[in-house]
Amino acid sequence: GGAGDGIPAGPSPAILKKVKKVLDTRIEAPELSVALKELSQFYGSNTLENRRNLRTSIERRGVQVSKSLVEVFGEVMGQLSKVESDVAGLAECTDRMQQRVKAAHATTSQIVRITEQLQRKETESSAHRALVEEFLAHFRLTPGEIQVLKVEPVSEQYLEVLARVADIQGQCRQLLRVHHKTALMDLVDETASLQETGYDRLYRWMQQQCALLGSEEGDVTPLVRKGMVSLKGRAALYKVCLEDLGASRRQAMFKKFVTALTKGGPGGVPRPIEIHAHDPLRYVGDMLAWLHQALA
Repeated sequence: GGAGDGIPAGPSPAILKKVKKVLDTRIEAPELSVALKELSQFYGSNTLENRRNLRTSIERRGVQVSKSLVEVFGEVMGQLSKVESDVAGLAECTDRMQQRVKAAHATTSQIVRITEQLQRKETESSAHRALVEEFLAHFRLTPGEIQVLKVEPVSEQYLEVLARVADIQGQCRQLLRVHHKTALMDLVDETASLQETGYDRLYRWMQQQCALLGSEEGDVTPLVRKGMVSLKGRAALYKVCLEDLGASRRQAMFKKFVTALTKGGPGGVPRPIEIHAHDPLRYVGDMLAWLHQALA
């Protein structure tokens, strides 16, 4: 028993467990190297007191590191708050820009609608203008035609313009039966005034021609005949000119008959009809032959 008490007891399981854990630790592990390097920065000399206070030193170091992290993260949070404020400002600016863009879009859409309406109105106005120009070209005389009717002497063109005035007035009166428009009434008044001027000038010219027919030799010219046809539009003037023309023709025929009866033709050829006055049959026959030839 005594001998047994002299034999020392073996290590406790706890110590064996710690020793085994130390022996199993891989000293070449990177984590261990980093930990030892970090420990060397605040661990002093390898004294008994330092070994006893190692846990406390490590915990104190952990607290310091944590405070440093808190301070660093505080700065980061401050920067993040500033970034958040800037982002909020950008978002607000973006919202304002979007509102402006929407307003601009609405204004642009309205401008586009107004532009389209104006373009349609312009197209309609162009069409109306073309119709009005065509209407006026058909129902109004050109400045040149008015010049012919008011100033130029009577001619073929003059009679054509006068006939066109009568045609325009007739068409306007027909349209007035259906459409009582001020423009048509104005055209009727305008053409009536021009027509009155044209007939008045034509009537005076016809009187001059009738006077010439009574004093000169020659037949009625084609222009005089057309002038008489144009005057049929004014029955009173036509009647007067017809009477004047008949009187002039009778006077001219009488003068020619007297000349043929007493003087004969130019240079005495043919000879005067009175030469055969002693022969009643031939005398009357020559007179009838001359009348037949003159009236042919």
